[in-house]
Amino acid sequence: MEKVTDDLRVGHLLRISSYLNMAILSMWRANPRAGVVMGMARASARGPGPGGDDEELLQKLRALISEGIEYYERDDFPAAMARMRVAHDLVGLRIIRISGG
Repeated sequence: MEKVTDDLRVGHLLRISSYLNMAILSMWRANPRAGVVMGMARASARGPGPGGDDEELLQKLRALISEGIEYYERDDFPAAMARMRVAHDLVGLRIIRISGG
């Protein structure tokens, strides 16, 4: 089996991070399609990652994003935003760790 490169892992996480960022911005702007964008963020974390040590992180992200969507649908903006921000921060920290920063 071929070893997964750190560049591939970072690229995968950057894609998830960009979807999370779009969802967070949509939520702040009270965009009527924020729920759709949040669903896109959830879809970006669905399925297995490219490999490495990111599977546990992906499980946490899936749970946080799903909780964020549930809270947003119940009009609990602070709780929804907190989940999305924590997910975004976890991804950012993992990218920094993988990159050696």
